Amino acid sequence: MKKLIALFLGLTILSCSSEDQVTQDTVSSKETSAPVLDGKMLSFKNEESFVKEYSSLALLNSEELKKWASSKKLNSLLESSNNSDGLEEDVVPESRLVYSDALKTVLNSDAKVKIGDKIVWLNELTFYMLTEEDKNKSSEELLSLKNKLQVYGQITGFSKSNESLTGKNLFPNENRIKTFASEEMNYSGSRLRHVVDLFNETIYLNDKLQSSKMFIRSILQYRSCSTWRCTWKEAANQRNLTSDFSSSPASVAWSAPHIYTYTAISGTQTILLSSWSQPPTPTNPDFWYPNFAISGPLVCTLVVVAPAPSVSINLSWY
Repeated sequence: MKKLIALFLGLTILSCSSEDQVTQDTVSSKETSAPVLDGKMLSFKNEESFVKEYSSLALLNSEELKKWASSKKLNSLLESSNNSDGLEEDVVPESRLVYSDALKTVLNSDAKVKIGDKIVWLNELTFYMLTEEDKNKSSEELLSLKNKLQVYGQITGFSKSNESLTGKNLFPNENRIKTFASEEMNYSGSRLRHVVDLFNETIYLNDKLQSSKMFIRSILQYRSCSTWRCTWKEAANQRNLTSDFSSSPASVAWSAPHIYTYTAISGTQTILLSSWSQPPTPTNPDFWYPNFAISGPLVCTLVVVAPAPSVSINLSWY
């Protein structure tokens, strides 16, 4: 009997030890895949962990993203970029660069990040690989060297593009942008307008498609006039967004687009609208890489005592 008890206790200890080891291995695996600060930039284990973190961050709002970057002790591009660039005038320029807040969060203020053993710098449409000698150089210094740098990948949202910026010709209208400005609404003596960027952000790294997502960027602006001119500036009013979109049922590779802000938002917010996922066993390339389709109103309502003013914009993709 004593031998049986001893055997039982031994097996119990061994089982607990194995479970502890599995738990430690799981925690260790999560820790090693999480990005860490390496000098002034984040370091990711590989491309998969970079894209996985980027996709998770795409679900967060700007305040949550800033807290995430702060927890990593990173001075991110999100903190240093100007959201109102190119949107001060009545007519919005047709050619603008737009990045998602998620992407700007994983890049430092010089648009650099480390993926595996590669130090990467984003300049406009292209990811370049940097040498150890060049990694601490500012963006201004790197501009004079970019023609000598090796290309690692491509990404961005760029309006008025007539073909795939990556040259892959996979997604119709990949990395393009459409900007919509609402009619003006008046509230408490202020002239307000809602500006929405609808854009695609497709990522290629190492000549491989990594991700394609559709975002909207919502900005509420107020009219500011001086002696010499009037411009539009970012307004701090809280607001809610609701959508009533219809999309093409043929675009099964894209998740259903829908927007409803359960809590009020303010400032500039980039919101994930839809993500591409590779469909199973397609019969032709059109099913692999269908064009994103959307149409319908996006309503912006101020969070004030009723009756709350609101304004609607009809969005549509190319």
